[in-house]
Amino acid sequence: MALRTAGGLTVNQTTQFAGYYGSFYSSLDQTDGTTPHLMYAENTADAAGVSMATGVESTKSQMTFANAGTYNIQFSAQLHNKGGGGSGNIVNIWFKLNGSNIANSDTKIVVPSNAPYLVAAWNFIVSVAAGDYVEIAWFTDNVNIILEHEASTAQTPAIPSVIMTAVQIR
Repeated sequence: MALRTAGGLTVNQTTQFAGYYGSFYSSLDQTDGTTPHLMYAENTADAAGVSMATGVESTKSQMTFANAGTYNIQFSAQLHNKGGGGSGNIVNIWFKLNGSNIANSDTKIVVPSNAPYLVAAWNFIVSVAAGDYVEIAWFTDNVNIILEHEASTAQTPAIPSVIMTAVQIR
């Protein structure tokens, strides 16, 4: 066990880790169609030891970990209720590990038609083995609610439909 002094405090430093991470985003609109779908991020902003699968549509949602550890998984998704024709305005979002739902990870939010934009953003701590992957699933009762990307303008940068990140914390 190593002792380290920082800011006048002595800290027991028992675990070293490399600090793996990944940051990914989507520049595409994503629709649900009222069946559970997986959020995907086809672009990598920066990464070391964490990757987002590419290729076939069904794997673009898999944030894969090259190294075992405990990670803080975060996401943000720009939800847009385009209005009309839907039977509701509820969206459920939850986490999956290796294709299976993670217990107690679902959250329900409302995207009303009178305030059509809402950003869902939260995090979840998960321990993984090397080769494991995490996905984020979503489901809505209104086909007019989408995850919307917006192109850049002269005044603002683009808005990704989804941003997914992972940071190793242990």
